[in-house]
Amino acid sequence: MTPDPRLDVMVYQIAMVDALEGGAIGERWSVWMGEDCEGSFDSEADAVAEARQLAREHGRPAWLVLEGAAPSALI
Repeated sequence: MTPDPRLDVMVYQIAMVDALEGGAIGERWSVWMGEDCEGSFDSEADAVAEARQLAREHGRPAWLVLEGAAPSALI
């Protein structure tokens, strides 16, 4: 199975960077269903829970996309 970001539920890891100093300041997790952003979360667990719920409700696959890694199926 291969992810289709145009249709599937996707959880993306986002590295936050300080705009003034350029240093890393943490991570956010963004949940998308197709082309619609469904929310941004402070924790991976919250984002994954939201993605799984959306995937079940809409009958779509859900994927976790970590920086530098291949997508992994959540459902």
